[in-house]
Amino acid sequence: MTLCMFPPNMSSEIMSLHAYEDKYALSLGVELNEDGSIIPSSVILTPSVINVDYRLTYDQVDEMLDEGVGYAEEWQLGALLAAATKRRSHRVNRGSTEGMVPFPIPNGMVTANYDEKLGDYDISLKIETTHNSGANITTGGGDDICDAHYDPYCTPVSSSQLIVTEMMIMAGEAIGKWQMQQATQEENDIDDATQLTNELKLPFRRQPAPDFKSRNAEKRQMDFLYEMGKRYPHAWYARRFFNKVNVSEEPGPHFGMGLDCYVQWSSPIRRITDLQVHAALKRYLRRKRVNEMLRDGKTIPSSISKMDLGCELPKENRRQEIDSIDYTSGLGMIFAGRPIQSSSSNYWLFEYIRRLVSSSDEELMFESVVLGCINQDRFQYIVYIYELGLEHRYLSEAGKLEEGKKLWLKVASVNPKMELLKFSLASKSGGIHAKPMSSAPAA
Repeated sequence: MTLCMFPPNMSSEIMSLHAYEDKYALSLGVELNEDGSIIPSSVILTPSVINVDYRLTYDQVDEMLDEGVGYAEEWQLGALLAAATKRRSHRVNRGSTEGMVPFPIPNGMVTANYDEKLGDYDISLKIETTHNSGANITTGGGDDICDAHYDPYCTPVSSSQLIVTEMMIMAGEAIGKWQMQQATQEENDIDDATQLTNELKLPFRRQPAPDFKSRNAEKRQMDFLYEMGKRYPHAWYARRFFNKVNVSEEPGPHFGMGLDCYVQWSSPIRRITDLQVHAALKRYLRRKRVNEMLRDGKTIPSSISKMDLGCELPKENRRQEIDSIDYTSGLGMIFAGRPIQSSSSNYWLFEYIRRLVSSSDEELMFESVVLGCINQDRFQYIVYIYELGLEHRYLSEAGKLEEGKKLWLKVASVNPKMELLKFSLASKSGGIHAKPMSSAPAA
């Protein structure tokens, strides 16, 4: 179930691209060095009007690239993929998460849509990963300990997804570099009192680098897991090294991104802070244009309001203070909504599992892998359920377990409303795999 930040007639119509329709936008242009880094002086930010011929889905773009159309008739797609590949390599070389954790643990994304014919919600599950780790490789033998990367239920990230991800990240870095080049106060050729104060503040997302030196033993354990081919246990263990991301108006490096600076602003339709950044950028550009008109002695259009500029138009012998956007308010809304979002996702995932169990006359078994131990005294572990894209706690009935150990588990109990789910060892080896079902009534 999706709750849009804007009404559908705005987010899907006014604020979205449609074929042969003019759409107002804020466009960013950059040039890249050979190593994939941004040339700071090349960054351009400008209001624009976009008119597209047609829209493409991710699958359509992948097909065009696979068939060569993306390098001939639609050569722009091939150029975008080349730039995205160069950007990914650049960030990995700077220590980004994609390099440190090349095999991230996928996540199950559940959606629920009401079916009027059935009079109930239809639930579907899609397992996604954050970045490409190459083609999936299944193990040839039956060894319990994984000695190669194995995930039969999650497909690798496609070329089209790589393009979108890297272009969005590049836009975040570019706007940060662009902001740092802007003067905190425009130089004026006439009396300051007749000019608008024009300072741009943005919410830079910063993440300190891990402290490996003081945690050498843990670092060796993480490296050991990777060397032994225990990819998901390695990804789970590596999380302990990542520091919390903080937001500041002062620029700073983001370790996980492998960037010197980063501002999140590419999704103004679905993230409140991105919308705030767009508003701040537009106000800055408008104030800059108004100052140019004042210097040239031109009349300011009466339609320009305080909301457009973030301040009043200049009055005689008095400077106007900027009504700065409070980014903490947007972040506060996001943080407040996360527990609700998490509970909603858990409910529908657990309901999906409940329906699978109730619709089968046989014992359903789920293949899983042990990620790591969280309580040695209680033999409590975190396991990853491949078919569900789910990380979950598991109390071992067999005592101590090794990272990477493969297990077949069954659902011992599930209560979606209480957000309770418990697994136990399956009663037999082998068994049927869960298949998508949604016909059982909601709990």
